[in-house]
Amino acid sequence: PRVEKGLETRADLRMKVDAAYYGYNLDEEDGTLLAYERGKEEDARRALEGKGDGEVDRDWETLPGDVGDGVGWTLPSPEDVQEELVDRRRRKLLDKLG
Repeated sequence: PRVEKGLETRADLRMKVDAAYYGYNLDEEDGTLLAYERGKEEDARRALEGKGDGEVDRDWETLPGDVGDGVGWTLPSPEDVQEELVDRRRRKLLDKLG
């Protein structure tokens, strides 16, 4: 007589799961993934350089201060940010009061 094998139990399924199942592969450690990504980045860079016709895509947004005048944009200092936040809170409270 032929005996049918039942479904695998949860414990049987867990025994087959290893670190690779959860994404802990050694592909970054041996350099294969990093080499693949480096190649893809180089291909994308070359493709972008090849499109250098001087036109800007309609969906392209320029960075603040990037208007071509040679002056870069400056980041505020932590003190400036803190001062602006305090001013905003002060204005908000004054608007509620008055």
